[in-house]
Amino acid sequence: MPSTDSEVFVHARFVDGTTAVVGRYRFRRERSENNIGEFRYAGSWLRNAHGRAFALDPVNLPLSTQTFFATKRGGLLGALADTTPDRWGQRLLRLAHPHAASRPLSPTELLLATGDERVGCLAFSRSEEAPAPAPAFLPIGTRREIADAFDAIGRGADTDPKLLALYRAGQSLGGVRPKAVIEHKEQLWIGKFQRHDDEIDECAAEHASMRLAAACGIEAAQTELIEVGGGRRAVLVRRFDRAGAPGFGPSAHFVSALSLLDLEETSMHGSYMQIAGVLRRHGAAHARDREELFRRMLFNVLCGNRDDHLKNHALLYAEDGWRLAPAFDVVPQPGILERVQAIAVGVLGGIPTIANCLSRCGEFGLSTDAAQAMADRMIERMRDWRHDFRELGVPAASMERLARVFSPELAK
Repeated sequence: MPSTDSEVFVHARFVDGTTAVVGRYRFRRERSENNIGEFRYAGSWLRNAHGRAFALDPVNLPLSTQTFFATKRGGLLGALADTTPDRWGQRLLRLAHPHAASRPLSPTELLLATGDERVGCLAFSRSEEAPAPAPAFLPIGTRREIADAFDAIGRGADTDPKLLALYRAGQSLGGVRPKAVIEHKEQLWIGKFQRHDDEIDECAAEHASMRLAAACGIEAAQTELIEVGGGRRAVLVRRFDRAGAPGFGPSAHFVSALSLLDLEETSMHGSYMQIAGVLRRHGAAHARDREELFRRMLFNVLCGNRDDHLKNHALLYAEDGWRLAPAFDVVPQPGILERVQAIAVGVLGGIPTIANCLSRCGEFGLSTDAAQAMADRMIERMRDWRHDFRELGVPAASMERLARVFSPELAK
């Protein structure tokens, strides 16, 4: 098979509506079937006459004249791969673009196909001219229609031309659950909808978990639990990378911990301590953010969120530099049978105990006494989690399933 290549220009969108060329990404598929990605910053971005330049990834893509190469993640450099959809978004992409359903999209095609609702502030085009804004979010009043369409898609429905706007509202998003970007209360939210095969009320469980996390002092994304009709619910998660009405412009650049650690999505490696190390080296408020990361680690262990993988942690770049992104996708996981965290929390890897969390607390800037005191306060606040979940609308049957994964340390 002959080698092929293609390229796209990478742009940054700013909250005031202006844009700037960041660089150029080139993709090559060689005769050996190896995918190779290349990225170079634009000279204008490096000269920084506008005073807004930043590294797309402070670890792996520092501001430099060199060419950066990638063979992992299909040839996409991590900060670019973060903008592309996961399983649900790719499913909607195939529905919105039926001609692409017969073959996998190349990395450049994937970058160009995702819309303005992608995470962060990047945009992509075939030329140096920035693409025209093309918002694809939907109003909250369409929530029932969205839920009906997602139910149909979940049951294997074919493309419906009348639903193209709905497909575009969700095709840029990560994760596996049905979701779309929704405008509500003059803000943009990610609406996550029930699936027909859910065994618990996942939407209520996520809302309750995020609110309990906030009650424990964690900076968690704002959520709302809404009814969508037909006895169904959705959880709305307010976007922390977008400004409010009227412009809804990008307010921050996003890079996942997976990208910062330069790992494949299938990697079994990665740890909270490594994320803390990135914050220590590059964070604008590293002492505060490392302590916040430790607090989240404790909460995930205690609430049984075993899906705390590296894509569920991120850094944001805004005017005040690199900061830990608000917590998101925090929910107990009764469907994960293995009692181990997705990434390591201490010297015993992912073993979910407070003692293991405390074993490397120094890497979060905490003494053993300070870390133990934080854990004690959190355990005390979480002991009556059932009351919180009940008040926040989690059904009793769902709570019984969730109780299986909450830490036994809450019962001591």
